[in-house]
Amino acid sequence: MLATPAIAGAAEPVLVPKQQVVSDFAACVLEQEPERVRALLASEVGTAEERALAKRLMEGTASCARGRPFITMRTGEARGALAEAVLKADAALAGHAEALGPQQMDRPTETEGRRFVIAYGRCLAGTAPVQARALIATDYDSAQERAAMMAFDGALKDCMPIGFNYQLNIRDVRNHVATALYDRAIAASGGGDKNA
Repeated sequence: MLATPAIAGAAEPVLVPKQQVVSDFAACVLEQEPERVRALLASEVGTAEERALAKRLMEGTASCARGRPFITMRTGEARGALAEAVLKADAALAGHAEALGPQQMDRPTETEGRRFVIAYGRCLAGTAPVQARALIATDYDSAQERAAMMAFDGALKDCMPIGFNYQLNIRDVRNHVATALYDRAIAASGGGDKNA
């Protein structure tokens, strides 16, 4: 959670979920730099190119911080928030996401850091695109978001590497599900996304 700046006469600052702050930032970045956002989302997930594009994009849009001295986020958070922003702003792409059906996915074997969450998000978005779309439609840190995550049901287990234990981080998984859903929608649109 992040606190908004104190307002004279206010008893306490209003707490805003960090993901909401990141999401608002991403929507502003998309409005200001749509081509650069698309370039980042077209980069290969988990690469040095992706990190460099994310850093350059985030540093070049300081006005989107809306008076905050800085907004901290990892590359996966930035990419996921931007993917979600595009899916919500681009009706044609959202239509392609809406038309996606389930895919047969291999159980991921990756268990290290972000590589695990990337594989897990891809598996969830591939196996259960209806649930993926429902997840990114929910408010952050809400009961609806938690219910949407649990609605993946058996896929939560089927997409988990065998013998691997993971304390579900909804925000992290949501970001990577949004990225994977975006990649699938781009591929379905004929965009030839290399991450799908």
